[in-house]
Amino acid sequence: MLTIGIHYIGTIASLDMRGKFIKGQGGFQLQMLVDKVLSAGTSKILLNLTDVPIIDSMGIGEIVRAFKKVNEAKGTFKLVGVTDRVYGALKITQLLDLIESYATEEDALAS
Repeated sequence: MLTIGIHYIGTIASLDMRGKFIKGQGGFQLQMLVDKVLSAGTSKILLNLTDVPIIDSMGIGEIVRAFKKVNEAKGTFKLVGVTDRVYGALKITQLLDLIESYATEEDALAS
């Protein structure tokens, strides 16, 4: 089961995902949280994938949807803590050429 927590670092929202990001697991929840954060006036979002061991095409599609929403709101969307298996899936789809990715939250904040 996928869970998503949220914490703020100043004006930046970090969405912390835990679990497998696969079909039927959390896509709707991610979109609702992105909408909630954007409607609250925060347009800088980090998606922390440190505790996501695997992702499928549905999960990748949900990341693309979230990225698009944030871009349309003139915000920034960055990935944090991409694991090896998730990295492989994102690299094959060339998503890492589109979305900035950082090893740690600290690295993303410093960018």
